[in-house]
Amino acid sequence: MPRIAHQELTELVTQTFTKAGTPQAHAEIVSNHLVASNLAGHDSHGVMRIIQYVAAIGSGEIDPQARPSTLSDSPSGASLAGNRAFGQVAGYDCMSLAIEKAREMGVAAVTVSNCYHSGRIGTYAEQAAEAGMIGIILVNAGGGGQWVSPFGGAAGRMGTNPLAIGAPSGGKYPIILDIATSVAPEGKVRDYRNRGKEVPEGWILDHQGRPTTNPNDLYEPAPGGSLQPLGGAAGYKGFGLSVMIDILAGGLSGSGCCRSEEVAASDGLTMLAMNIENFAAAGAYYDQVKALVEHLKSCPPAPGFKEVFVPGEHEFRCREQRLAEGIDVDEVTWSALQKEAPTS
Repeated sequence: MPRIAHQELTELVTQTFTKAGTPQAHAEIVSNHLVASNLAGHDSHGVMRIIQYVAAIGSGEIDPQARPSTLSDSPSGASLAGNRAFGQVAGYDCMSLAIEKAREMGVAAVTVSNCYHSGRIGTYAEQAAEAGMIGIILVNAGGGGQWVSPFGGAAGRMGTNPLAIGAPSGGKYPIILDIATSVAPEGKVRDYRNRGKEVPEGWILDHQGRPTTNPNDLYEPAPGGSLQPLGGAAGYKGFGLSVMIDILAGGLSGSGCCRSEEVAASDGLTMLAMNIENFAAAGAYYDQVKALVEHLKSCPPAPGFKEVFVPGEHEFRCREQRLAEGIDVDEVTWSALQKEAPTS
């Protein structure tokens, strides 16, 4: 398994996308997003996706030239058409517009419909936090990608429907919650499969609704396996969140919710930005957040744990390590990169 410096990997990925017909500016947004996901330890949303994305360009699922266009606009919100753009391009534009509007209005919400896979949505939460704002991101797959069984069910009916919330902390890293409403995103199962490893117990069911740790069972022919909703025995909580995100991201954006009709995955995004200074004095806010972090970090660790981590801390530490040591790329992805990248 090769280990590649992040600068080299970013350049290689950018060249791969430009070779596939992507404008330089779009290729840089996507490659920076993918490599940043690897740096943060989320390999499931990193350069592993190149194989998928290049194939989607070839099939027409992605229009690499496209950028979102405005459907409706108001001082505190907007609705955008994704136009089959890269999800990372659409997501960046969506949060950028929400931030711009929130500077004037205090709170702003922007939706996008019909874009391709939007990647690690924690990136957009970090984008808001870097602008000194709280960001909330909700995503569905427009009724496609029904990998997740409802609580008490044995077949896929929902997307992984992730949620991210980001808040600036005044410390070394922002506070970032980034979770799927399934016990794990599909990409993590794919990453386990690429690395020849079994998935943890409780993640997936096979096509007969039986628990399994074999990642290949998720990808069986129809009806296929399914991911479990977040929460284990309390999986109704993850399922309930998933339903509401399907409505807020799919119904509100116009991308669509899960339904019996078979449709290709097409992400719907709803992003909110909140300008902290419209609600609290910046100094008081940061004092409160710093005190919270210190309070949580002071908790003695339970048996089997070395310390308590706050949301976003693991990603920060992983990023520091991988910036220094490089990124491990699985053999399947590395072979594809070698094949797709320009030879010159």
